[in-house]
Amino acid sequence: MKFLTALKTALGLAPGCEEVNEFLADYVEGTLEEKTMAQFEEHMDMCKCCSHYMDQYRRTIDMTKEAEEVVIPAELAEHTLSFLRENKVFSQDENAA
Repeated sequence: MKFLTALKTALGLAPGCEEVNEFLADYVEGTLEEKTMAQFEEHMDMCKCCSHYMDQYRRTIDMTKEAEEVVIPAELAEHTLSFLRENKVFSQDENAA
């Protein structure tokens, strides 16, 4: 089965790693179409790298949900905002042009 999945991916008939990562969030949220979900799961069964990445992705979500609210010190917030205002690279006016 793994050979067949690898062959489908090589021929462009099944999603590769990059494509699978593009709809990772939709998979976790359960919003993928049935066909895409089946292809995703088939890829996960075949690809240890993507499977490992998926485990890390899920653990990150779980840890984020368990984390307490972080209070940013006022000095850090002001320093960051000042830096962004002073550097034209980060200016909204320059990005809009």
